Amino acid sequence: MKCGWQEKINLYVDGELEPAAQQLFAGHLQECVNCSDLVMEQELLKKAVRLAGKRFSAPPQLYADVRRQIHPETRERSWLQWGLAAVCLLLVIALGVSRLSPLRGEDSTVAQLVDQHVTMLASANPVDVISSNKHVVKPWYQGKLPFTFNPPELAADSPFTLVGGRMVYAQHAPGAELVYQIRQHKLSVFIFQAKDVHGQPSATNHAFTVKGWQQGGLQYYVITDAGKQDTDTLQSLLEEANRS
Repeated sequence: MKCGWQEKINLYVDGELEPAAQQLFAGHLQECVNCSDLVMEQELLKKAVRLAGKRFSAPPQLYADVRRQIHPETRERSWLQWGLAAVCLLLVIALGVSRLSPLRGEDSTVAQLVDQHVTMLASANPVDVISSNKHVVKPWYQGKLPFTFNPPELAADSPFTLVGGRMVYAQHAPGAELVYQIRQHKLSVFIFQAKDVHGQPSATNHAFTVKGWQQGGLQYYVITDAGKQDTDTLQSLLEEANRS
């Protein structure tokens, strides 16, 4: 039976719902596996297209064909050239998707979280709760997660700024994503119950560093393109804040 929420999946992924509706949809994803899977598929597709556009350049022949479209000699030639342009575009997208497969094969949990970090970076509404105050962000998760955690208390001179948080899912398990910023870099902190996710503690790919550790029955991951020193510093702050 088709879930009535599925009609709003594209709007949710693109961040086009009103804030209240976006939050309601995020709550629905905790209970609906089908919608959760469809959201992940849409996020992966958006990432594939986005990365393909960054990693691959159109061949010179495509540019030449497009220029010739401005002054087509005949209708038949015009249709042929547009067909060639469409084929080239599809090949570029297909190559982008194929480049993603090695990462997903290495570790599905890490791959899912990297995908969600990329989605956050590209989203017009990267977080569901916007606040630099941990006493606002932490209570927002109450009733949404079967566990609790402590965001670190950032000093006034700390280089890190808390942007906010949102709900995420990995292996169909609900978790928290805290978003921090340091200079021009954003860092995603993912938090799950350790029993719900199984992934490598640390991994790397072409663009991001992933650091993972377990503490107090929770699994933490930090994903960012910031430097290793910044990543290590944020990890230390999280570990200190969550010591019993």
